Amino acid sequence: MRVIAGEAKGQRIVSQKRLGARPTTQRVRSSLFAILESAGLEGKHVVDLYAGTGTLGIEALSRGAIWADFVEDSPKRCALLRRSLDSLGFSTRAKVHCMKVEQALTSLGKSYDFVLMDPPYTLGPVHHILEQVGGLTKEGGLVAAGHSKHHPLEPRYGELELIKERRYGETVCSIYQEGGETW
Repeated sequence: MRVIAGEAKGQRIVSQKRLGARPTTQRVRSSLFAILESAGLEGKHVVDLYAGTGTLGIEALSRGAIWADFVEDSPKRCALLRRSLDSLGFSTRAKVHCMKVEQALTSLGKSYDFVLMDPPYTLGPVHHILEQVGGLTKEGGLVAAGHSKHHPLEPRYGELELIKERRYGETVCSIYQEGGETW
C-alpha cells in the first residue's frame, strides 16, 4: 500500500496482512481526499480514529496537514504505524495513541479540523462514537466516516450534519460538518 499524493507520494505504508486490519482502499482514499482537499488540508490538524495502518492520517499529512493524532488499540498495529511514520518522515508531526477510541474521545483534549474514521465493519454501526465525536471538532470541522453499506448512518449526530455521502462498492463514505455546510 502506498501514499497516493503529496510530499510522500508513492512511498510505502508499512502493513502486515496477518494483523487483521482492513486498510481503506486506494480508490476510497483518493475520492475522500478529493472532497477533503476542497475544504483545504494545508495547515490543518487531523485525528485518525481506528487508525489501523494509518492510511487516512498519513495521506492527510502527505497532503499538507501539519499535525495528525492516530488512535489504535492494537499494540502491534501501533508499532507498525510508528514505523511507517518514521520511514515517511512524519514522526515529528504525529503521535500514535495506543488506546480504544472510546477512551480517546475523552482523553485527547484537543480540537481538530478533520476527524477521519474507518472502523472495522465487524463493529457494526458506530452511532455511539459519532454521538461523541463532535466534541473533537473545531467549529466548522469535518468528520469523514467510512462504513459498510449495510450499516447506514444518521443524517445528524448532535451538531454534526451530513453534508456529503459517496458509495464505493461495499464502502460508504459519509462526510459530516460541525454546524452544517459552510465551505
